[in-house]
Amino acid sequence: MLLMSIVCLSSFCATEALIVPPQALPVQFAGWEIIVGPGSVVLRGEPARKLSPAVKFTVAPPEKIPVRGEKFDVLPEYNEKTSAGWARGARPACIITQECTATGALIPESLVLRPAADEKAAPFVLDKDYKVDPLWGTFGRMQGGAITETTAVLVDYDYYPERLDSIAIDAAGRARLVPGTPGVGSILPPALAPGEKAVVSIFVKGGTTKLDNESVFPIQTPTPRITYKDAPAEKLLPKTLAKLRAGEKVVIVAFGDSVTCGGGVDGKTELFYQNHFAAELQKRFPKAQVEMRTAGWGGAGSKQYMEAPKGGEHDYIRDLIDPHPDLVTIEFVNDAYLDEAGVAPHYGKILADLRGAGAEVVFITPHLVRPDWLKSDTLKVDADPRPYVSGLINFALRENVAVADASREWCTLWRQGLPYVTLLANSINHPDERGHVIFVNALMGLFPEK
Repeated sequence: MLLMSIVCLSSFCATEALIVPPQALPVQFAGWEIIVGPGSVVLRGEPARKLSPAVKFTVAPPEKIPVRGEKFDVLPEYNEKTSAGWARGARPACIITQECTATGALIPESLVLRPAADEKAAPFVLDKDYKVDPLWGTFGRMQGGAITETTAVLVDYDYYPERLDSIAIDAAGRARLVPGTPGVGSILPPALAPGEKAVVSIFVKGGTTKLDNESVFPIQTPTPRITYKDAPAEKLLPKTLAKLRAGEKVVIVAFGDSVTCGGGVDGKTELFYQNHFAAELQKRFPKAQVEMRTAGWGGAGSKQYMEAPKGGEHDYIRDLIDPHPDLVTIEFVNDAYLDEAGVAPHYGKILADLRGAGAEVVFITPHLVRPDWLKSDTLKVDADPRPYVSGLINFALRENVAVADASREWCTLWRQGLPYVTLLANSINHPDERGHVIFVNALMGLFPEK
């Protein structure tokens, strides 16, 4: 049940108060109660939304969902050797995201395996008959156990979905707590009534027992967007821009990893960031003929692509050099293992090769990935912590290469009320449609309006 009441702040013994800038409404919380206001906030393109006096809401805690009797006709052997926890065995259906599983969603002690042939028989024994990855929720049979290659099993388990709620204010200053739809992977904020604007987002994570600083996201204004001082293409992409303006054919190659292969948008080719970018570029320069080619390799970095055998599925010379493209965009979140010192020698070779083929180049800074992979303890990331990103930007500045700084906007998402992990369709590193649009906006921001 969602509760709302007008409160006197002095009567609310909040255990935590968020430190928020003056562009956002003040927020306090304790347990599952949250107070918003009093104050006002100016949202982009809207008059100020005022909230006075303060309003208190009670947020619904995460709901534990029971699943009983999910059938697996064949159970794979548990793969201890792979570092990919989502691929260690079978995956409970309700925690599957795009390609992977939602970490921490499964309550591991709740998972029980029973023989499908005799539901009244004793359950199988954990760590004797089967093994579970408690973080990723995958499970599989063990050698020498009672589960064979042909044993069908029934699985019981509980899990916690995530949810993104909104506190919204209408034009009259009335506030409302709007619950989101629970799910895993890509999590959307709830739909609002006409005239309402969200002023606070609340990220309800599975297994949490109260609100904390990683749950509450006051929405700030103006909403950050990628902007550049000038249109960098005028200086850094002059040949490409001249051909676009002249109505000529422009060949672009998108060089990248699984994101460039459409990771996160479930095979919808029109939503791949590079195809969407080509469509937008065509709209801006309607007389030109924009041709987009993709040189992508899921799970690989640019080094693997460069070293792949000639004539194979991925051929660096054939795919990038021989076509003599006008423009090459480079997106490799999988290159983020490079430190700042390692960027210049590695990308210096790529840049020399592409310039030798007559191509201009755009580096795309990568999106944010799982916090533990970022080595970050917060979702409220103001600057990308990966040395690779600063190294790529500094190298580009020295070499006069255009940069579509998508990372910068990913680092503003929390100020827009969007925990960035809610844009990861696979809960790991594949941006959903909204994330691909961020790449499009970053690329289009390089070009003038005409």
